[in-house]
Amino acid sequence: MIAQRYKDMLSGKSVIRQISEWSTARGTEIGYENVFDYSLGNPSVPCPEHFTKTCIDLLQTKEPVTLHGYSPTLTIPAVRKAVAESLNRRFGMDYGMEHIFMATGAAGALAHAMRCVAVPGQDIITFAPFFPEYKPYVGAGLNLKVVPPRTKDFQIDFDAFDAMLDENTAAVLINTPNNPSGAAYSAETLTGLADRLRAASAKYGHRIFLISDEPYREIMFGGQPIQYAAKFYDDTLTCYSFSKSLSLPGERIGYVAANPRCEDAEYIVPMCGQISRGTGHNCPASLIQLAVAECLDETSDLGV
Repeated sequence: MIAQRYKDMLSGKSVIRQISEWSTARGTEIGYENVFDYSLGNPSVPCPEHFTKTCIDLLQTKEPVTLHGYSPTLTIPAVRKAVAESLNRRFGMDYGMEHIFMATGAAGALAHAMRCVAVPGQDIITFAPFFPEYKPYVGAGLNLKVVPPRTKDFQIDFDAFDAMLDENTAAVLINTPNNPSGAAYSAETLTGLADRLRAASAKYGHRIFLISDEPYREIMFGGQPIQYAAKFYDDTLTCYSFSKSLSLPGERIGYVAANPRCEDAEYIVPMCGQISRGTGHNCPASLIQLAVAECLDETSDLGV
């Protein structure tokens, strides 16, 4: 007998993929250069030349059996250390390598983060508009609850959020800067969110985690500062992808960063290793882990 849940999902395929398929088909009719395809988040600019040169150098100089071998269960220590140091430099944090877990893009990072802090039957709260794939990402028996949007500015409607936050809430999932609105949460919004999560955690007798999905973190225009959510709330797991910042979606590389001050911080990364075993998403490509570690403070030419 096949799994009915996934059979049922066939009638509700990803809207993003459906648009991509339509765009590709239309491109064969009129030429793809004449199609404005707003479906998949594939890059419109190339990755940094430094990333390409780093890959070439690794391939030419590193011993192949080692370079192409499985990474450790908790991913490559030197890479995790480099990510921690980069976050500390940029955002004044105090991560160590023990707080970083490399993952298969932000999607893989989110899958690990949710499983770390929620159990079947609990709720994950997010805010509309949201990336539609959050619905399948919230698997493993969890429930996705959606707070309606505050359309005047796409900050959080706290009255609606307060009404939804209850004892069954395991975590709150934010995406800032947001896909699809483009809005980034202000310091005022993140402060208000953190205050409510602290109060609710005390009220309900368990920590409510914040999962911050940040693949667009580097894409800020107009001189606006980047607000790093983990600075506002201790119980934060930050999920990141290099798909946008370095134009590398096909390489499937990102990370989970557990705030060192979060509850049971020392267990998060080891738990991610075990979650990888259970889901089959262990060991992101060793070559790509090593290459991004050399380009952590760079981006593609995002102004193009």
